[in-house]
Amino acid sequence: MSTEQVTSQAPRSFGEALSRLRQNFKPRARLATWRLRLVFGLTLMVFSEIVVWQNPVARQWYEWLVLAALYVALGSFLLDLIVRFQVHTPAAIGLACGVYGLLSGSIVNHGAYHNVPIGLIVRVLGLQVGAAFLALMLFLYVMRGKTPPLLAVGAAALVGVAWGIWTAWYPAQPNIRWEVPLRQTAYLYLIVPFVGLGALYAFFMPRFEVLRELNVSLLWWEMIACGAPLFFSLLIGIANNTIPALELLLPAAIFAFCLWALRFQQPESDPSILARITFSAPSLIAYVLLVAPLIFFGILAFDATSGDLFPVGTLLYVIVAGFGSAWLPFASGLIFWTVLRTEYPARRKKRVK
Repeated sequence: MSTEQVTSQAPRSFGEALSRLRQNFKPRARLATWRLRLVFGLTLMVFSEIVVWQNPVARQWYEWLVLAALYVALGSFLLDLIVRFQVHTPAAIGLACGVYGLLSGSIVNHGAYHNVPIGLIVRVLGLQVGAAFLALMLFLYVMRGKTPPLLAVGAAALVGVAWGIWTAWYPAQPNIRWEVPLRQTAYLYLIVPFVGLGALYAFFMPRFEVLRELNVSLLWWEMIACGAPLFFSLLIGIANNTIPALELLLPAAIFAFCLWALRFQQPESDPSILARITFSAPSLIAYVLLVAPLIFFGILAFDATSGDLFPVGTLLYVIVAGFGSAWLPFASGLIFWTVLRTEYPARRKKRVK
């Protein structure tokens, strides 16, 4: 290529360079996708901070603004991960939620460093991974615009019962030393965020629009925009010792393993689970059918949990710990078994031929 051709392709002025840069950014074309990411990130925040109860009453108002930015970044990365690896099987969904849970528990709420390794198992691999799965399922059911099945409504009621027991029982444990919320305070922290989320789903989300699945993937500048707050949060945590550098190695290793295991997905066979919401039609009825049982049974369980029912809290703790211990080996084993059952015989046949 000649020097004249290179010069002709180069921008002639700062305005032209800025115009080209804006075309690469495509900010207007990405508005619908960012509205999707914003609401999904706030849904994750409600589940990760309130439904699994990370002592939200101790937060200052300005901390919620920082948390909102961090959870929107986490939600954007989770959606990108689902599309990039075409996550569609239960095992792959578990690994994707595991990536989110490890980032959330390590960088945002620091549950991974409480009573290691029990805190990592219970508060990160148990609660945060479960929160990611519940938020993702709520997001998908509402955005599909269809009435959720009775099984999903029953599961939402069980989540409400678990919230009520956990919120009344867990902060009272001697090694936790959190403030046990008053009845009215617990009700407000459960009801108000879900009402706000319902308003966002009803009036803020893109409606009756076709959203290409690949548009949910992050562009290079979006990766920088989402990675920056998480990176600075990590640096600040290490600097003030709320994130112990040595204890960070274990969740980082599990995080790397989850990403590595996701590479063994079979992306050519099916689209990701987000293909179900290619046509954006958020349903307020679906939202109410899932959230109302959670709130109703959550309030009943919180009122019923007293000193006589504290063993029920211990049972719930054991269930969460069992889930946090079992899902990773089960999900990764299932993926690798599928690979051995499909790819290995195919390669063996090729060698024989």
